[in-house]
Amino acid sequence: MGQFPKIFNDLITSLARFPGIGRRSAERIAFFILRMPQDELKELARRMSEVQDFIKPCAMCNNFTTLDICSLCSSVKREKDVICIVEEPKDVVAIEKTSQYNGLYYVLLGSISPLEGLNSQDLNLGKLIHRIQKGEIKEIIISTDPDNDGELTAQYLIKKLSSYPIKIYRIAIGIPLGTQIEYIDSATLGKALLEKKAVL
Repeated sequence: MGQFPKIFNDLITSLARFPGIGRRSAERIAFFILRMPQDELKELARRMSEVQDFIKPCAMCNNFTTLDICSLCSSVKREKDVICIVEEPKDVVAIEKTSQYNGLYYVLLGSISPLEGLNSQDLNLGKLIHRIQKGEIKEIIISTDPDNDGELTAQYLIKKLSSYPIKIYRIAIGIPLGTQIEYIDSATLGKALLEKKAVL
């Protein structure tokens, strides 16, 4: 680590914070950045800044969007009374790739994770509960990850929503335990959606 200037080491350390990026990958990216033409580097920095400035959670579902309401929530072609609950916006992308689901989404922006100090109070359910209370929702599909945190979150959601007059399903586990939704192939994920099972 000492063979690089501090400013370069600081960049590597920052890059290594990205998911799936270890020290060696961070070094390769840092060297690539160093060799980039100045105009391309400025363009990259501008785009990264724009992401922070303009992308925000949808007012209805929390999916990432540049508008107040995302394109899925505002689409007239989607089933408005069916909600698929996922942990992150990347899970919406994964499910959309299956072409097996035509309802709306609700993105939790996280999950219950005791190891990370995240509990049920950290889940943003207010907007979803409000829509259920207004009678807009008839069916919920819980599509949290089939890992420990995802299962904890699913069980909490089932308990929380069971008092409302809606059908509740848990995504079928034709999915290996411990796998995250975003890494599952489209065929497996599509089958799991089609074979969802009622939990209430």
